[in-house]
Amino acid sequence: MPRPLFPMVCRLALAVLAFGVIVAPAAGQVVRGRLVDSADNAAVGGAMISLLDRDDNQLSRVLTRDSGLFEVSTPIPGRYRLRADRIGYATTWSDYFDLTVGDTITVRMTSAVAAVSLAGIEAEADRRCRVRPEEGLAVTRVWDEARKALDAAAFTQERGYYRYEMMGIIRELGPEGRLVVSEDRDFERAYRQYPFISLPADTLIAEGFAKITPNESVYWAPDAGVLLSDPFLDTHCFRLKADGGEEGLIGLEFEPVPGRRIEEIRGTLWINSENSELRRLDYYYQNLDLPPGLQRANPGGTVEFEALPNGTWIVSSWRIRMPRGKVEVSPFDSRVMTVLEGITEQGGDVLRVHGNEGTVMEADMGGRIAGVVFDSLRTGLPGAVVFIEGTSIEATTDRQGRFEFNRLEPGVYSVNFTHRYFSRFSYLPEPWDVEVVDGAETPAQVNFAAPRVGRILDRLCDDVEPPGEAATMPGGRVLRSHAILVGQVTNDAGDPVSGATVRVLFREYDVSAFEGAASVDRRLRAGRAGTAVTTDALGYYRACWVPVDTSLRVAVLDPGEQINPDVLEVAYSPSEYVASREEEVMIPSQQRFATLNLRVESKQP
Repeated sequence: MPRPLFPMVCRLALAVLAFGVIVAPAAGQVVRGRLVDSADNAAVGGAMISLLDRDDNQLSRVLTRDSGLFEVSTPIPGRYRLRADRIGYATTWSDYFDLTVGDTITVRMTSAVAAVSLAGIEAEADRRCRVRPEEGLAVTRVWDEARKALDAAAFTQERGYYRYEMMGIIRELGPEGRLVVSEDRDFERAYRQYPFISLPADTLIAEGFAKITPNESVYWAPDAGVLLSDPFLDTHCFRLKADGGEEGLIGLEFEPVPGRRIEEIRGTLWINSENSELRRLDYYYQNLDLPPGLQRANPGGTVEFEALPNGTWIVSSWRIRMPRGKVEVSPFDSRVMTVLEGITEQGGDVLRVHGNEGTVMEADMGGRIAGVVFDSLRTGLPGAVVFIEGTSIEATTDRQGRFEFNRLEPGVYSVNFTHRYFSRFSYLPEPWDVEVVDGAETPAQVNFAAPRVGRILDRLCDDVEPPGEAATMPGGRVLRSHAILVGQVTNDAGDPVSGATVRVLFREYDVSAFEGAASVDRRLRAGRAGTAVTTDALGYYRACWVPVDTSLRVAVLDPGEQINPDVLEVAYSPSEYVASREEEVMIPSQQRFATLNLRVESKQP
């Protein structure tokens, strides 16, 4: 059987959940204590304290406060010990202690002073991919540091320490993944317990990280909880990897164990080798049932982690990148095939994080584009609207004509501008393609020069074919069509009306001169000429190459009146000559340009 064709639409998903419930610790046995540095007895805040049983199963965990104080509890009496994890430092263990029913005990812990450095670890030292690598291996040292950050991120996610302001983003890119075709942003100003969370690990491991069907494609990304889970660790092996694209990073690469045929992910956790902080996860999908043409999009994504005060960690940014296909017929053998039309990228960014102490994190500005809009005298033009085509991103220039866009992803953007003084002409300059480079320290620059009105008029109708020959009116007068009529259509409230059809008639008629309906219809069909144009988003219209020294009858058509704007010779009934529906204007031959604004009545519901 021929393989099914895959649709153009991909639905991407990293589940974003709303408010959750914080569960209070169960009553039972309590362990209190304080973690101090062995060097100077100073309090150690932001360390993860875990309560472990004799089999080293984690029963409870908490982050130490700035004072180093902590408290953990368990509903079950028994023999336990504590583990203190501090990123960049060796793990500290307490002695075993017994908890009987109702006990509350105090344990003082002294943190190891020796820092853990991953610098100098050779990624090539052990290329074997290992499931749950044993102690003593270099890959274990790297995993232990990654685990500390992931554990803190999962803990922060569970407890809801902070409130977040976030931005969701969906971008449509060209097939090469550089040209930004469109971009939609959605700002979430309601606060959540945690910014982003994945599907449960059990579900992903059992059912896969993607679902590809002939009707829909859905993809999921992992969060900290998934990467730490037993189902994930049991089905993926780890090895070290060098060269993360940035100096000073060491990678912990993972892949599914042999024999996994379900939709899976492979990827790399990148860690700063100097301070052992987790930076990001780069991952890629595999075992996807996609046509070969779509596989070259290299579907995958990125999850970025960031440390916050008190030792907490969050997923600060995430992206999923998926192919967008279309069906074509091969010109060589007429075979129907799916080809790569472009790439869809969906994700989210944390813009601000709020705690009891106020704003504790504010995201950097990301990629930027900046510049100046000049007027014809090379002076900054205030009030110009600069925008990125295909997106809702725009900015208004200041008094010096300056503008700036921020929080842009790397890529090539088409930037354009408009201003109220030439909006009335329905004129738009040519856009400029600007590339935003990842990691650039300064904004990408683009400057615009606003054209003079005369130049606008000279180029205003370049996209409309002028009439070939001048028409001859009855009586021998030549109808010279080289003028331009512009204007704005508004309703009775003064709001612009977009998408309205404006009809311009070129000839005058005396309806009373006709006798009989048949004669009227015949004469009108034979003699009338005109054009129809449509208003833009701001309600402006532009009629090119209309006659000069001729009375023009201009009207806004009702929505039900269907007239093809490309057809000049069209008929209408004498009832349309009602004076209240039309405006008249004549453009002198020496002027060649006129403005006529029109107002329509709002339809009552």
